[in-house]
Amino acid sequence: MKNMMSALALGLLQLACTPARMDEVGERQRPLKVLWFAGGVCHDFDALVPHLTSNLRTLLNATFDVKLDLEIWKDEKFADAYDAVVYQFCRDEADGVLIDHALQATRSGEPTVLIHCGVHSFRDSDRVGEWEKCCGMRSKVHDSFQPFQTIKLDPTHPITKAWPENWTASGDELYQTIEFLPGSHPLLKAKSPQDGREHIVSWTSSYGKGRVFATTLGHDLKTASMPTYHRLLADGLLWACGKLGDDGKPTMGYGALESNERK
Repeated sequence: MKNMMSALALGLLQLACTPARMDEVGERQRPLKVLWFAGGVCHDFDALVPHLTSNLRTLLNATFDVKLDLEIWKDEKFADAYDAVVYQFCRDEADGVLIDHALQATRSGEPTVLIHCGVHSFRDSDRVGEWEKCCGMRSKVHDSFQPFQTIKLDPTHPITKAWPENWTASGDELYQTIEFLPGSHPLLKAKSPQDGREHIVSWTSSYGKGRVFATTLGHDLKTASMPTYHRLLADGLLWACGKLGDDGKPTMGYGALESNERK
């Protein structure tokens, strides 16, 4: 009996000395497995991708499998093993069958995130119209690289709760909104310093069964190095996966590894 009591006391002492994870009321959830596509022209993906994925790992419970080409799209079920797909590439064209496989993944329910030039991609493909439907907005051109300020259009949305009022990009490309497609929901806009026209820069949408979050912000490290931008991407990804609460915080088990409190 004495030995049993000693063992119990030792066990309780070890438990008391074990750091508690912030979101582990129960067991921590399996990390979201995210398939991240990058590569193409006009952007320094070698710098952008590791910077963004490493910072996102500090904000949410996820792992990232990065692909710099579209080889995996040859398999029409390429997204089945993943919880979400992210498109950060800048590609003017791709084989139509490959694009169809990507569209079908979102249409079938794959949570999807589009970053910056992902919205401009495949402009030379006959599938571009359908790609734009998946994006939720038509945009072909952008203003010159310059500072501009964003305006919240829906401050109560979970994705934009943490976004600061009157956030200013020290330098970015303002993508021009040609058509904001039916069913898309605007989150942020910006007024062009060039001509005063307003353009949507962040929004949610759906394509088939898939939830879509998109932002045209993030041309280079001027924006991509900002913690507020990391939070926007993290919350957009969590929202697409159905893991962001109405209060703008990750659902239990999907926040940062160290703490579930917003930083």
